[in-house]
Amino acid sequence: MTLDLVRQLDYANLDTRLKRISDKMSHSLRAMYRDLDIDTEPNWYLVLWIVNEQPNVSVMEIAARLKFTHQSVITMTHKMTQKGYLLRTKDTADKRRTIFRLTKKAQDKLPLFTKIWEIGKKVTFELLNKNIEIMKHLEILESNLEHSSFGERIAEELTKNDL
Repeated sequence: MTLDLVRQLDYANLDTRLKRISDKMSHSLRAMYRDLDIDTEPNWYLVLWIVNEQPNVSVMEIAARLKFTHQSVITMTHKMTQKGYLLRTKDTADKRRTIFRLTKKAQDKLPLFTKIWEIGKKVTFELLNKNIEIMKHLEILESNLEHSSFGERIAEELTKNDL
């Protein structure tokens, strides 16, 4: 039997554990999309949701709503534009702003994506054994990390211990 080092390290290895879970979920979603012949990525639904809700939304506004970096939103929206899900234009009032609208392809696929997202929500609830207490803990973790990063906290402790 192979020992699972990530589990052995318990909460001290939380970042790796969360990444591993995220990777498992994302890889299985990619496979499902491929099997359904849908040319999308698992995290694109976030941008589709925002752009559908607020046409002509900018990169900065998307990044702020998702709390993603500006660069990661640019990378994601570039791929979505290439795949025909987003129309990218410059704001007429401020040419520095790139804004997005859904394409006809995205609008046509939105009902299917919505159905997949709703079923995904149900499946996630089931995977959590219908106990969403973890969400409260994730809120606390994210809030604490907004005040002071993981690395800053470790560096502060190192300073206290005069290493």
